[in-house]
Amino acid sequence: MAQIIGYVAMSHSPFWDESFDITGPGSKFAAGAALIKEKVQDLNPDLIVIFGPDHMRNFFFDLMPAFCIGAGEVVSFGDYGGHKGHLPHMGGIGRKIVDSVRGRNFDPAFSLRMGIDHGIVQPYEVLLPEMTTPVLPIMVDCGAEPRPSMRRAHEFGRAVGESIRALDEDLRVLVISSGGLSHWVKAASPYDESIDDQTREFLIDGRDTVVEYNAAREAGLAERIAAGHEGDINEEWDRWFLDKMTSGDLEPLLAMDTEEMERIAGNGAHEVRTWIAGLGAWNGPVETVAYEPVHRWVTGMGLVAAFTESTRND
Repeated sequence: MAQIIGYVAMSHSPFWDESFDITGPGSKFAAGAALIKEKVQDLNPDLIVIFGPDHMRNFFFDLMPAFCIGAGEVVSFGDYGGHKGHLPHMGGIGRKIVDSVRGRNFDPAFSLRMGIDHGIVQPYEVLLPEMTTPVLPIMVDCGAEPRPSMRRAHEFGRAVGESIRALDEDLRVLVISSGGLSHWVKAASPYDESIDDQTREFLIDGRDTVVEYNAAREAGLAERIAAGHEGDINEEWDRWFLDKMTSGDLEPLLAMDTEEMERIAGNGAHEVRTWIAGLGAWNGPVETVAYEPVHRWVTGMGLVAAFTESTRND
């Protein structure tokens, strides 16, 4: 039987170069990430399941699933200097999880060649830099309206966790969630009447121009870094969210009014759905490892984790 040996939820940011040798803002978070990396290395899991968002690199409004399970090949887009190309996957396991989740009253999309971007690959690169452990990505729609509710994301995560534990294979699985806390990003909705026609067409079906789109986004990011850009963060909301995550009292999070959440914590805060889904899969207590509002990285950088055992050989 497979077992889930740990859960890690962490913020990602294209402004972070993934190094741990940081002074000043970001150093507390990076120190926490270094500790968790060491723990993950000791655990040496057989499979990594990552709940994460997409940033209009691989999913568009012409066919936008609430959840998509990467049931086969995994291809990283390579945005913001991240790994570009295939990542290792474990043949057959993804299909079993899809079938099992469907037996638990969910009908997620699945992909046999799933594209991912920095929203999923960054924690993988940070915690498993050798990138040899098979990865099974699960895209949670955090950026495209209408999004799944927080409660639905948690229930879906529970179904995924039950499906992992029901596998006959003797696997030690680490669940990771990747998403920013409070932050404000440029709106990307075809329902927004203020956007131009070109942008709207890209959002609906931008695959043919996504490379140019990404280049423009990365150029804009470089300009903002050079200009010392700092994003807005609601530290109070971030700490409230982490307190609820670690308290075991999840109802305030599951019942969250997402419009209110967006008003208080920004449109980027929708990414906490990945944390909630992963927590559902883990289905146990967690502890905050680090939190730091890093305005230069434009989001609250949080890190929570829990593990069932110390190392493979214990």
